[in-house]
Formats: sequence, C-alpha cells, structure tokens
Amino acid sequence: MSTNTRIDAGANAKQGGKSMYGVVAEFTMDRARDEEHRRALQEEVIPTTRQVPGFVSGYWMNDPTEPKSYVLTVWGTEEQARAFIRVVEERRPRGEQAGVGYDSFTVVEVIGEAHR
Repeated sequence: MSTNTRIDAGANAKQGGKSMYGVVAEFTMDRARDEEHRRALQEEVIPTTRQVPGFVSGYWMNDPTEPKSYVLTVWGTEEQARAFIRVVEERRPRGEQAGVGYDSFTVVEVIGEAHR
C-alpha cells in the first residue's frame, strides 16, 4: 500500500459527525445513443446534480459490455438522498424519450470510504 493511500472506515464516512447517505442507481441505456447520453451527462445531468442541496460527490459509470450504466451519488443526509431521487424521477419522461431506462434507486448509508 502506498504511503499516500488513505483508508478510513467510519471517520471519513461522516460529515460533521453525521452519517452520509448514497444513492445507488442502475439504468438501461440505448447504446445507439451513447454520444447523445454522454453529452447530456456532461451538459445537464452532472451540473443539475451538483446544484441539489446536500450533494457531496458523484460517480457515473458505464458497463461497456452491457447496455447498463450505474450511478453512485453521496449526500449529506438521508433526506437529501431521497430528495435527489425525486429530482431524477421528475426527469424520467425526458430520459425515457432519450433512450434511458430507469431500473432502480437504492438509498444506502455510507459506512466507510477510501481515497488515493
């Protein structure tokens, strides 16, 4: 393990002494529209997500072998995580028209984190 690698279970999973919460989401993507999806992600989705109160961090991931994408966002409170899901659900009709299937959303407590 490198000396600049930090692994803290619990201590860094809290913000101001309170637990943070994540939203784990799974989407089915129309791969014929990948370029359009990536542009929308950079120009609309990420900037909108950053503006939602309580946003801490986010990761958008793509499975190159399947028509699946996964998103992990971290929020200051469970209520903020649930509010984010409502924001995403409001955009569902637009996403579905763009070839995005909304498969699942799960709110989870962050219990540890690691950064390099």
